[in-house]
Amino acid sequence: MPAKKSKGSSDEEKVVLDYLVKANRPYSANDISSQLHGKVSPAQAKKILNDLADDGRIQRKVNGKQQIFYPNQSDIDVPSIEEAEEEAEKIKELEDQVETLKSENKVLASRLQGLNNALTDDQMRERIAKLSNEIKENDERLEHLRSGEVISPEEKSKIETEHATMVKHWKARKRMFKNVSDAIAEGYPGKIKDLFAEIGIETDEDAGADISIIAAK
Repeated sequence: MPAKKSKGSSDEEKVVLDYLVKANRPYSANDISSQLHGKVSPAQAKKILNDLADDGRIQRKVNGKQQIFYPNQSDIDVPSIEEAEEEAEKIKELEDQVETLKSENKVLASRLQGLNNALTDDQMRERIAKLSNEIKENDERLEHLRSGEVISPEEKSKIETEHATMVKHWKARKRMFKNVSDAIAEGYPGKIKDLFAEIGIETDEDAGADISIIAAK
């Protein structure tokens, strides 16, 4: 009467059989031992595989000294056409979801990059207010000049230089803001004006400021 298998050997046999059926491909004993990361030694794997083959629970093919083992294909559940089509549809839905998530992630990454490179709302408001005040003061001084009040050539030159400098800073800031907003707009799914309204950004147009008119003065 054959010796009763120990619980340990039964557990190892289950591990080997489960892996072979799940992988559903041919393996040698050394391959199985390697794939199971040493849970069974090559010698143990060889004995277990041969025992399973002798019992008819798996198939064995001998090629010279090499033994290859693979699961019984009759034990593999083959899905019906309807099941296969249903699985294919599920895969297609998951692939579509992956593409959608990739697109959303791209938009969010673009928005994050733009926001990281941009000034904060408070900094932008403070800078715009400061430049607007400076430009207003320069405009008032220029108006006095145009009215015929006599000032020295040095004072006039200083005022015009300050005005040109302020306009230059304004244009630079406006260009920087446009570059950032354009970068965000490329990936943003809605209108960029809606995004500005949502996060509280006020543009020159919103404030009624026209740099082309001021720069021409």
